[in-house]
Amino acid sequence: MEELIVEQHREYYPMTFYPECLTEILDQFKKPQLKNNPTFCLEPISICIPKIHYYGKLKLIQFYLGSIAVIIFLFSITISLLFSHLVGICLFILNILFFLSYLRLHIYEQNLKDDLRQIDREITSRKYLIKQFKSNKENYKSKTTFLLNTLDKRDSIYDFKINNDAEKGFSEAYFLSYLNQWFIYPWRIIEHCQFEDEQGYTPTADFILINDDLKLAVDLEIDEPYSFKGSLPIHLVEDPKYIYRDKFFLKLGYIVIRFAEYQIAKHPDYCCLHIARVLNQFLDRDTKIALPNSVNIEPLTPQEWKVKTWTQRESQIMADNQIRDAYLEPIHAFNLKH
Repeated sequence: MEELIVEQHREYYPMTFYPECLTEILDQFKKPQLKNNPTFCLEPISICIPKIHYYGKLKLIQFYLGSIAVIIFLFSITISLLFSHLVGICLFILNILFFLSYLRLHIYEQNLKDDLRQIDREITSRKYLIKQFKSNKENYKSKTTFLLNTLDKRDSIYDFKINNDAEKGFSEAYFLSYLNQWFIYPWRIIEHCQFEDEQGYTPTADFILINDDLKLAVDLEIDEPYSFKGSLPIHLVEDPKYIYRDKFFLKLGYIVIRFAEYQIAKHPDYCCLHIARVLNQFLDRDTKIALPNSVNIEPLTPQEWKVKTWTQRESQIMADNQIRDAYLEPIHAFNLKH
C-alpha cells in the first residue's frame, strides 16, 4: 500500500508521504477518542442535611403522638360514660388534633422518604459515571503515547552521516532561514544527511527535521525543474529514481515532503505551515507547532499553492524560457545579503 501511494500520488507539489508505522497511528486517531486532557464534571446533588438528621427522630415523634391520641381517645370515652359528656367531647376534640398532627407527620415522612430514595438513586448513578470515567481514562491514549509505543520502528532515522561535500541547492539557505524561525527546540534541522543501504545506495537529504524525544522525523526536499549548469532536466515525474529514493526514506521511518522550488521562493511560510500541519497530526495540544508571532500568512487558493510536477519535455521548455530566473528574485536578494 505504501509503495503504491508513493508511485501514484506524484501529480502536484507538495508531495507528502508517510511511513507505514505513522500511517497506522493516523488510522488510530480516526477512532473515537476522549479529548486531550479529559476532565470530569458532575452536577451537584441538592441535599438538605437537617432533614436527613431529622428523619431518625420523626418515627419517635410519630409514636408519641399516636400513643397520646389513643390514650386521650380512650380517656375521653371513659369520661363521657362515667362523668361529664362536655369534658369527654373536649377531650375527643383534643384527640382529633393529635391525630391530625400524626397524619401530617406521616405525610411529611413519606415525602422525605421519597426525597431520600431520589438522592440515593442519583448517588448510585454518579458512582456508575465515575467508574465509567475511570475506565475510559485508563483506555485513553494521547498522540504522544502512540508515538512512544512505536519508537523502535523508527530507530533507523539516525543511520546517517553529514556529507560536507554535498552540492547545496540554490534556495536551501533561503528556506533554512524560515525553517529556523518556525521549528525551534525540541525540533532540530540538519542539512545534507547522507544515508546508505546494503546495496551501496547513498542518497543525501536536503534537510532533516527531527524531534529526538519522539523520533519523529521529516525528509524535506526542494525540487528544481532543471539545473543552472547545462539546463539539464531534473526531478522528472517519470524518473523512477526519485520514487525509489522516497521509498528508501519511508522504510527508515521518515515522513517525506517534497516542495517545488517555486513554492519555496514564492510562499516559504506557507511551506513551513504545511510541514507544521503534517507534524501536528501526531502531536498533542501542548506540543503542537504554532505559528511564529512575527508571521502573518495570507490564505492561498489551491491554484496559487499547488505546483504541477513536470515531464522531461516540460522541463526542457521551462529551461528554454529560463523560468527559474522569473521566480528566484527573493532568493537572489537573500543570497546577496548572506
